[in-house]
Amino acid sequence: MKDATGNPVLSDIGIHIQQQIKGHFKNVPADVKYIDPTYMIRACRANASDAILCTLLGQNAVHGAFAGYSGITVGICNSQYVYLPIPEVISSPRFVDPNSRMWHRCLTSTGQPDFC
Repeated sequence: MKDATGNPVLSDIGIHIQQQIKGHFKNVPADVKYIDPTYMIRACRANASDAILCTLLGQNAVHGAFAGYSGITVGICNSQYVYLPIPEVISSPRFVDPNSRMWHRCLTSTGQPDFC
């Protein structure tokens, strides 16, 4: 099966790996569990600041759509809500330094463990 752009649609790799491991250990008593990592992205509940940010981003996205923009996302730049062209946003990979202050603030504010 292919998507609208002609790329193949692949199945969930996590389930595939789980089944391969189960097959490998079929003669050994083993219990293999698959936990979908998308459920572990955020380690704490959203708070009031999250709700406000999401509301403002959503409102600005709707304003952009009503203004006729497409192919954009909404972000914050210098404390201003701005429209960012998606092709520009995804044009190059971005990396997070796991030793940076920004990353440690993210871990602290979301209650996530530091595995480093």
